[in-house]
Amino acid sequence: MEIVTVVLPASWASALVNNDWSGLEYDDPDGAAKAKAWQMESGLSVLSCGEEPFVHRFEGLLTTCLEYQCTPVGGKP
Repeated sequence: MEIVTVVLPASWASALVNNDWSGLEYDDPDGAAKAKAWQMESGLSVLSCGEEPFVHRFEGLLTTCLEYQCTPVGGKP
């Protein structure tokens, strides 16, 4: 199984890892829309994320991020 590591906002963790969008949609509707767009466009499924947040530039803004481990959707085991 191919594993790809990407850096994304930490606030997206629960939505992407647990497929629980309720908190993100409530707290940050624009962020939820961006996370969903990323998920659709990337063709990746998030498996897990790191536990150590760090500041990183995402879409031109400094934000708290995590490393996410992903696999291509429809990827071969």
